[in-house]
Amino acid sequence: MARLEWSESYSVGVEKLDAQHKVLIRIINQLEEERRTGGLIVSVFAELRRYVREHFRDEEKMMADAGYPGLEAHKAGHRQFEEWLTSIEMAYNSGGASAYYIAESVHEFLKDWLITHILAADMAYKKTLGKKNS
Repeated sequence: MARLEWSESYSVGVEKLDAQHKVLIRIINQLEEERRTGGLIVSVFAELRRYVREHFRDEEKMMADAGYPGLEAHKAGHRQFEEWLTSIEMAYNSGGASAYYIAESVHEFLKDWLITHILAADMAYKKTLGKKNS
């Protein structure tokens, strides 16, 4: 599979959040590499969990500080992602032959999340946060 690469079209106009989104791309690529080589996917999940905690906290704080009107809906999307991550980690950690397929579906889900969340939900706050944090 082709590695994901950062594109300026992903920029939300806030340097800190763009840097964090670049970390997500690195995590997605790392997950694919670990899955392909039989590596430590559980460590990628741990890194993803840390990333999600930090990124969602920072993003939500910036939106609240800027008075972004779509904050509650955005937060709801974050909570859904966190619930999904918890469920998928539990399924993966239960072991068995399905672990490989879980890792594959997680990789696909994360690529889709990156594109749909950043290019849709995050772009919705670009004007509001970009003015405040530029």
